[in-house]
Amino acid sequence: MRTLIGLAVLTAVAGCATALHLERAPGYTAPNKLVSCHADLPDDWRHQLSRTRTEVGSHEHVSVVAANGTADTTLVKTTRNRTTELVLRDSRKRQQVMAVQDDAQLFDVEFDGRWVTFATTPGPGSRDTTVYAWDSQKDGAPVRISGSAAPVLHNGRAAWADEAGVHLHDLAKKKDTVVGKGEAPAFFGDLLVWTQDGKFRAVRTDRGEAVLPEPLAKASPGASVASDGRTLVWTQDDRLLGWRADWPQARELAEIKAVPKTEGIVFPRVSGDFVSWRSESSYVTDIRSGATMHTSETEYWLEVRGGALAQRGRHAAAAAPLSAFSSLRAC
Repeated sequence: MRTLIGLAVLTAVAGCATALHLERAPGYTAPNKLVSCHADLPDDWRHQLSRTRTEVGSHEHVSVVAANGTADTTLVKTTRNRTTELVLRDSRKRQQVMAVQDDAQLFDVEFDGRWVTFATTPGPGSRDTTVYAWDSQKDGAPVRISGSAAPVLHNGRAAWADEAGVHLHDLAKKKDTVVGKGEAPAFFGDLLVWTQDGKFRAVRTDRGEAVLPEPLAKASPGASVASDGRTLVWTQDDRLLGWRADWPQARELAEIKAVPKTEGIVFPRVSGDFVSWRSESSYVTDIRSGATMHTSETEYWLEVRGGALAQRGRHAAAAAPLSAFSSLRAC
């Protein structure tokens, strides 16, 4: 039974990994690992984020965890009064998708404009994960689709990798197919691509055989892969690479200096011309200019979520359409 619930308003906007924001001590300044082109946070970005900023109390947490392509429909995760709710919000309604007792029990939320997928655990200390899908066009209950890895989502199809292999799941037809062995699946054009033994593999999303485009066949991807359907990005050593079908070859989008015993480039997310990623703190890369912005302060922890750029802070949240942000200045 779905219910409509109240929610603190996030004003201007009516998305493979757990939440990226890490709690840091006040005044923490993250190191900048960039070797490639660096740009400062533009003033208009600060303005857009401050205009949509919502302050919450010391015992509350609000974050935009997913958005559709135009960012006028969002999935908002709210924790207050010992309850965490996942709510779909647009200009007409606020609709509860799921409620749990602890913030850590609900994570890996994805949204393709219609379907929502998310993962839950029975308790904050449990590792038993259940993944659900929910159709926002129907007022039904979420449906279990997996008991393990959280999926990526695109145009009504979900994909994930587990011990059985790489799954391609049609949500409307409730049809699940294991299409190969490997990790890190991503939807790219009419392909589902994934990694196996340091190389890309692929099938067509209609489950037919596929021939990898030459730039992908030559690539040596690392552990992290992401796509918005048009742009495929992946890590390779300490570099972030990307490719589009109209590019003659893959491009280096960003590079960091190797720092022993710290994380490299992880959790990339791409939408349009922006890629957000993490390496101890958050970074946003502009594909057009080749510049990357590093957020050194926890209050400006930024990540791409569908068609929105979302800010996640200790006691504040904000999100605005990616179309509202200027290009980062090239070096």
